[in-house]
Amino acid sequence: MNMQTVNTKKLKVKDIITVALLSLINVVIFFAGSFLYATPITILLMPIAYSLVEGIIFFMIGIKVRKRGAILIYCFVRGVLGSFLPYIILYILAGVIAELILWKTEYGNAKGLTISYIIIQVFACIGSTIYPYAIIFESMIESAGADGRVENVTQAAEILQSWGTPILLAGVIISAFLGAMIGKKIVKKHLLPDMQTR
Repeated sequence: MNMQTVNTKKLKVKDIITVALLSLINVVIFFAGSFLYATPITILLMPIAYSLVEGIIFFMIGIKVRKRGAILIYCFVRGVLGSFLPYIILYILAGVIAELILWKTEYGNAKGLTISYIIIQVFACIGSTIYPYAIIFESMIESAGADGRVENVTQAAEILQSWGTPILLAGVIISAFLGAMIGKKIVKKHLLPDMQTR
């Protein structure tokens, strides 16, 4: 029985704890990026920036815990702590899709993880930026208090509603691919030199 087969057995408690703790690192990165609300352009760059840096943790989870359900737990933690229902739903849906991809490509497979990561980041972008700003912005802004960021958020929403949405999605896809390459390289070099790279 090879290493790949062994690692696709059921998650243990220590695996769940590992995934949850690593997931929290990306949650901290997400909340730390709140300073990007400074301008309309930086608001729109948030999903692109996150896609570039969060790949390291994603690959650490995907390679270190090569078991069914690990990525779904990651997506559940990320979604729920986002505290916005569409974001939660899209993150968990992306996690289910990622699990199906990894089931087909084998857990720990770099190509499967790369495709999964791109899908997750695209869904996260839709839930965190495109849906609230380009689709339901008027109702969202009415329920939000004036906190000094309304003008910047309004301008960002206008950009998304006119021409920005496809450009943002393309940017997230490219950034997520680069983030996956960075994550794969770092994990391969420092954590698991024998990582599968098919």
